[in-house]
Amino acid sequence: MKMTPPTITPNAEPKPFSMDAQEVVRGLRGAFSELLLSIGADPSTPGSISEHLGLNKNLAWKISKIIGSDDTAAALDQMPGPPGIKILLKGIEKAKAERPLVQVARDAISEYERLIAVHSGDRATMEMMGSGLATRGQQARDEQHRKLLYQGASYVWGAQASTLLKVGVMLPGRTPGCADFATINAFIDFRRIRPDVTWIMSRRTSKNDDQRSGRVFACEPIDPNFAGDDMAPLMGDFCSDPLPELRRVEEDHAMTFELTEGRVGNTGALTCVAGTIHRDLPMYRTPDNTRGNNTARCEIPAELMIVDMLYHRDLHIETQPTVALYSDVSGMSSTHVRTRLQLNEQLIDLGISNNPAPTPEYPRYRSLIQAVLSRTGNDYSEFHAYRMKIAYPAYPTALEFDYKLPDPPEAQS
Repeated sequence: MKMTPPTITPNAEPKPFSMDAQEVVRGLRGAFSELLLSIGADPSTPGSISEHLGLNKNLAWKISKIIGSDDTAAALDQMPGPPGIKILLKGIEKAKAERPLVQVARDAISEYERLIAVHSGDRATMEMMGSGLATRGQQARDEQHRKLLYQGASYVWGAQASTLLKVGVMLPGRTPGCADFATINAFIDFRRIRPDVTWIMSRRTSKNDDQRSGRVFACEPIDPNFAGDDMAPLMGDFCSDPLPELRRVEEDHAMTFELTEGRVGNTGALTCVAGTIHRDLPMYRTPDNTRGNNTARCEIPAELMIVDMLYHRDLHIETQPTVALYSDVSGMSSTHVRTRLQLNEQLIDLGISNNPAPTPEYPRYRSLIQAVLSRTGNDYSEFHAYRMKIAYPAYPTALEFDYKLPDPPEAQS
């Protein structure tokens, strides 16, 4: 089949990026494949491409991947940079391929360069845009970009943590018709990049669909040793020694505890675990309030964020919660669709078990959960557990767990 160069209409309305990118990649694949076949090379074998065009193995491998991949994003990722394209064209010329086929290949490369000029202006941005066209490996792509964000945010904000652990435990409350909500906020291996940096360690709200997100429920520390009004609700046995120094800050609609200034890097590294029990949350659905919602904020640049939600069997939450990620740049997350972010990580259903799930990222996890349930008077086997794990979570964001509130007992009978 003879290929013809792409036609470019001057001053034409640009095509949508997705359509344009797919057409450009199809042109590249077809041009490279036909040219290689014409000189006796096997397009699927990097060694054959290297031998016939005199290319190094890495460049030959890229060309083979462009031809063989059916994923537009993957093909765009493998496209050589300007030096590589120049080497490729020289190899094509030396191979003495038919001139019409050489021209088709040059035109296909020109179309690729036009794609960048029209839609992004630079290759890095174009590849980010192209990620949305990926048919596989989207989670790995997200993680790659989030890692860059983690590194930059650590520098800009002046702090980071190896793991940010969040645990929520929903259980029947002491007040009839209400639920209690135990929360754990753990900054594991927190490090300052600059000595003057302070950091909010805990700020969590619980809300439902009547939008009373500003309501502050009665709460108490999980560890009774930190029950003083002016004391941060630390779980002392799980913090680093000496205990991190925290300041308590009360605001109109929230209560926060912040780490004070201190030493930088590994010599100032610390682990800070706080836990509270919020009392008397709405437990049953009403005509004006049908859904429960719990928020876990990514409050620091971190290598890993683990969020576990445990729902007691007596709450009769029958359906798996849905999870969504939202921007939290304003400091008060909104679940409006315009603030929703891409989330390709999947909710892990840990089910009902006699023991907490293995968590090698924090070896003391099992002891931590047992300490919480000992305080509430429960056994782990009474709960259905779910987990979200996000490598290099975007900061600042909020992870929302949303679930249908159960009907009141009279409606269940």
